[in-house]
Amino acid sequence: MNPTNAVFITALSIIALGFFLKYKGIISEKEGKIITKLLVHTTFPALVFVTIMRVKIEADLLLLPVFCISFSAISMTITGLLFKNQTKRLRGLLTMASGGFNLGLFAFPLIEGIWGPEGMVFAALFDMGNSIVVFCMVYGTGVIFAETNEVQAVRKREKLKKAFLKIFTLLPFQAMLLGLFVNLTKLELPEVLVNIIDILAKGNKVLVLLIMGIYLSIELKPEIFKKIASVLVIRYAVGLTLGFFLYYNLPFEPLYRSIVLVCMILPVGMTLLPFADELGYDSKIAGLLVNISMIISFVLMWGLVLGMGLR
Repeated sequence: MNPTNAVFITALSIIALGFFLKYKGIISEKEGKIITKLLVHTTFPALVFVTIMRVKIEADLLLLPVFCISFSAISMTITGLLFKNQTKRLRGLLTMASGGFNLGLFAFPLIEGIWGPEGMVFAALFDMGNSIVVFCMVYGTGVIFAETNEVQAVRKREKLKKAFLKIFTLLPFQAMLLGLFVNLTKLELPEVLVNIIDILAKGNKVLVLLIMGIYLSIELKPEIFKKIASVLVIRYAVGLTLGFFLYYNLPFEPLYRSIVLVCMILPVGMTLLPFADELGYDSKIAGLLVNISMIISFVLMWGLVLGMGLR
């Protein structure tokens, strides 16, 4: 079997297992959130740390966060203008959905399976920009468009400040910074500690794929289909346009350009769900955007890797 097909079929099988476990009532989405919390505080930061710790830091890597931020700036601007005549709450939610990506709970196991640790280096640096997008641009937009009165204006500023500071309290982000520190200072860590972190990192792939299956749920209603479709068309149009432009014009190695292209068509970030709940937006629309985009991105990623020979 083609190695690329093997990676995607294996991933699809584990995702299907997660969906089956939920369908049979063996595990619920509520319990899935507990697994996600465990993942975000153990296997995911471990994977980020060992990846960054071992990479050879070069100037071209610093462009990866910039590419991520550029995508969201373009996509969110277009969406905000397109829906300017909608209600503030709907415009805010759709604009939020057009920015940011799902890397940790979608892309990492696929990228690791196809390109190995070398590909994970580029994805992890891309995710650094994604953290800034999600907690500054996306969350900030949600706070700005949330219906509030003058008395709540102060709270709005406090939320924006809290969102910005939250970036630095995220364990995966801290793991990235710590990995950079160890890398740049050439600090020698105890072999036992490195082995423990390596074991945790290897557990990330299966947990992420199971979580994708547990969260997968689509109940599409006709009245909101056009709005969801419009946001997704903008996301993927901007992503593919920017991705192909960078792929064919960047003067870097093929692997670098392949990861950039793939990252540009990743799904809506899972953080849209808790953000929507917190700020009082329609969580059903948020859930549909996340789930439908996961399916589209999975198919697109598979097609691009096979069709363009990105391996």
